[in-house]
Amino acid sequence: MIRQRASFVSVLIGAMAVSTFQLFAIAVLATELEAVFELSKLQLGVLGACNTAVGALMAPRLGRITDLIGARQSVIVLCGVGAAGLALTAVAPNYWVLLVASLISGLPQGWSNSATNKLIAERLPAGERGVITGFKQSGVQFAILLAGATLPTASNLLNWRAAIGSYAAISLGVGLLAARILTPDSPASTSPGDGADEHAESDRLAALAAPLPRFVYQVAVYALLLGLVGGGVGRWFQKFTEDSLGFSTERAGLVLALSGALGMFSRVIWGRIAEQVMAPRVALRVIAIGSTGTVALLAAATTLGDWTVWLIAFGMAAFLSAWNVVAMLAVITSVPPSQSGRGTGVVMLAFLGGLTIGSPAVGWSVDQTGDFQLSWYVLCAFAALGIISMLGTGTAARASSMPRDADDAGKVRPEMQE
Repeated sequence: MIRQRASFVSVLIGAMAVSTFQLFAIAVLATELEAVFELSKLQLGVLGACNTAVGALMAPRLGRITDLIGARQSVIVLCGVGAAGLALTAVAPNYWVLLVASLISGLPQGWSNSATNKLIAERLPAGERGVITGFKQSGVQFAILLAGATLPTASNLLNWRAAIGSYAAISLGVGLLAARILTPDSPASTSPGDGADEHAESDRLAALAAPLPRFVYQVAVYALLLGLVGGGVGRWFQKFTEDSLGFSTERAGLVLALSGALGMFSRVIWGRIAEQVMAPRVALRVIAIGSTGTVALLAAATTLGDWTVWLIAFGMAAFLSAWNVVAMLAVITSVPPSQSGRGTGVVMLAFLGGLTIGSPAVGWSVDQTGDFQLSWYVLCAFAALGIISMLGTGTAARASSMPRDADDAGKVRPEMQE
């Protein structure tokens, strides 16, 4: 039924938003945290780096765990961990506790894509995955929208601790929603069988150990480069508009919220494009070109004027933050569902590794030079390298033509039936 489909998509979006919200909350409230805890730009960058470093290092292992325990259980657990990270952030008495909260919040950051990709791979037929993956990835942009639109105002009306704490409760709610809506994972894909099922279990374990397609590793290189760019631009864009262009925290938050709102639509559109119009490799190349232009405009913003901020926000939504949906769809369509968690983990290791380096590197550069210009030039170069990394002809097949696992062909989970 349509209602069941909408509920399924809501869980996907919610899980992605929960997994990334702490990172965006720290970015939106950077000026206040900077004053309360007397932080340098480097220290602010390290908070984000702790989050993404844990996500990067744990992503491959969490991907394997997802393949073993199932996507539903993984989504429920990661929402609980995300709630714990946000709650600890809200009550942190000092910078060191904030660091611990960021470390905890890194676990759902590294887990969410593996869990949600596996849900899509196992519960949706080919031809429907692109748009749903786009909706799913828009959860990250939804988190940006919520953080930018609500946290500055809530912080002024109440305080920043209450603002973040409220989202810890919401995260628990998403986990409860997932437990209620998602049907249990197929026993054959999450637990050993016996008797007639022994052969199927042997095939499943063999699939888990089989090598991943070469294209997955090429996407991982691309993810590293775009992660470096995204870590620098995404983490520091609002702070740049405040410090270099004179925006207030509220106005800068609205710009970030606009980017998040546009990004939600952008990811859905790119999901359809990558499934029905062009191959993932071509789509990723186009996105890298747009990202390069966006960062170049960012480097010229102080010269051209603050009106460029609105174009930059559009470019961030249309390109810089949109590549992820195409990359995730490439993984879903280039590996069997039994390997989707592991394949996603490899790409997320590279992507979150880039985020981990990009954020504190920009903070350190600003502390040393006094402005963001050098950082923007370097990140523009990395975006250009992303174009080169996608050169070639071999690529993953489009989702509409990819067969599913033999024992899964033609089956749609109950919550997907209409």
